[in-house]
Amino acid sequence: MSGSVARKVLVKGENGLHLVPCSQIAQCAGGFDCEIRILKGDRAVDASNIFDLMSLNAGQGCQLELQATGPGSDEAVDSLAKLFESDFQGHVKRAD
Repeated sequence: MSGSVARKVLVKGENGLHLVPCSQIAQCAGGFDCEIRILKGDRAVDASNIFDLMSLNAGQGCQLELQATGPGSDEAVDSLAKLFESDFQGHVKRAD
């Protein structure tokens, strides 16, 4: 599917989105051809940019929205959602 996909996720980790989770998100997002954004409130950032992600200041319990548009958007959102669900415990899926 090449449409637009969105899903809400929750930041579980005690330290929120610090360098390691942001790095995993950016690595995962970089493996897809679609445009992936993460929203906190009315602010949207590029999911493949570590510094943009860190600037969200997303602490524990923060709700974010994953948005992807373009080829592979379903798979991209699913993969990123799994990262959040696993509390960033090693799940990084890159597109082939």
